[in-house]
Amino acid sequence: MTRGFTIAHPDHLYIGGSWVTPSSGRRLKVVNPADESVVMEVAAAAPADVDRAVTAARAAFDHGPWPRLTPPERAVRLRLLGDAMRRRQSEFAAALTTEMGSPISVSTATVAGPPALIDFYATLAETLPEIEERDRRQGTAYGVMEPVGVVAAVVPWNAPLNLAILKLAPALAAGCTIILKPAPTTPLNALLIAECLDEVGLPEGVVSVLPADNDVSDRLIADPRVDKVTFTGSTGVGRHIARICADRLARVALELGGKSAAIILDDMDIEDAVRRLVPGSTMVSGQACSALTRVLVPPHRRDAFVEAFAAALRQMRVGDPQDPATQLGPIALERQRDRVLDYVAIGRAEGARLVTGGGRPANLPRGFFVAPTLFDGVDNSMRIAREEIFGPVVSVIAYRDEEDAIAIANDSDYGLYASIFTHDDDAVWRLGRRLRTGNVGKNGVIIDRTLPYGGFKQSGIGREGGIEGLRSFQEQKMVYLA
Repeated sequence: MTRGFTIAHPDHLYIGGSWVTPSSGRRLKVVNPADESVVMEVAAAAPADVDRAVTAARAAFDHGPWPRLTPPERAVRLRLLGDAMRRRQSEFAAALTTEMGSPISVSTATVAGPPALIDFYATLAETLPEIEERDRRQGTAYGVMEPVGVVAAVVPWNAPLNLAILKLAPALAAGCTIILKPAPTTPLNALLIAECLDEVGLPEGVVSVLPADNDVSDRLIADPRVDKVTFTGSTGVGRHIARICADRLARVALELGGKSAAIILDDMDIEDAVRRLVPGSTMVSGQACSALTRVLVPPHRRDAFVEAFAAALRQMRVGDPQDPATQLGPIALERQRDRVLDYVAIGRAEGARLVTGGGRPANLPRGFFVAPTLFDGVDNSMRIAREEIFGPVVSVIAYRDEEDAIAIANDSDYGLYASIFTHDDDAVWRLGRRLRTGNVGKNGVIIDRTLPYGGFKQSGIGREGGIEGLRSFQEQKMVYLA
């Protein structure tokens, strides 16, 4: 037992429904970001293991029963998976906190979502029509939805459980076979998922889980036997994956970075705005693509807002993520912590005013901690306002009027999320329709995984969640009858 969870097969890989001995002695070290200790080592896939997993997935899709089961038959297996994960929710939460530093209170609240999402896709598979008669001038035609094929799912380190299930559940519901490749620094939740899959007993070849270094991802996504690649992560890596997929016209879905704006309107009380904004700006220690890290404020309210927001950030409890009272845990990776601190230095060099934070909390000598950080006097042309920092660093930008706020919010390479802080629903609708983002919230970050989620511009291609998430793992075929 390690910190509330057990990994049953740390020395094996889950390939095609079986725990197998890896082809090499490659290992991944799992580092606890709160104290920098090595929690454990697990087996890492090598190129030969990728080939074996893809071969199994291809054979299972082309010749196995899974794609040929009825949607209700697949739904039965999905619900069994959801039940297996529910029984181990405390282990999933403990693993999240251990491998990526999420506060245990957040992890515990998070782990209820994936089993519910699995059930959602089971029900959706049962109720959505796979065959639909279509109107035509003469004769009869039918639209048929069929599984896209073999899927490679590449998952990042900031939300390893939720994002794995967001890809796995609809892909399985659609009848696809899938290879799940977690980030090399956060393989524990993926291994727990594999154990639950093993308990359910899907047909041979349907699912493989391959913890591996990033170089193995290229071999996986470039394999011509893989029909679709779905990736969540940075925009830079997304471009790289898109180029590889373009060479063979593989289907690709990309949920990428963000630099999301929060627009504070005049009718919103400052204390109320701050109370609602703090969790939306610092979620997962700022390591969320939807985090509201650009805050747009009218100039006559700016000083009062900055003072109140800085005070709230200073009051946040930063520390041991195993402590239920902790509000902000460490950055997940040492290199990411260093990147965040580099951006703090860039912001100061650009002339922004560091109001609070900007370094390691004095009481935390170990761990990858960064105090919640606020910059004032930020211009939207500055790098700290334009580039995704992926840490608890927030920039305050003044705007003249609604037109200016819309222009500033839209002046970004990204377009994932925005939020309007107001009590006026008409204002949310009025501004929201003009914002070039895939999602618009009212008074915070609202994400419902039973609805589509994705971004405009460099925030990605395609949508995950909801009906659209299931359809993204299907191809449409037209069958004409005389």
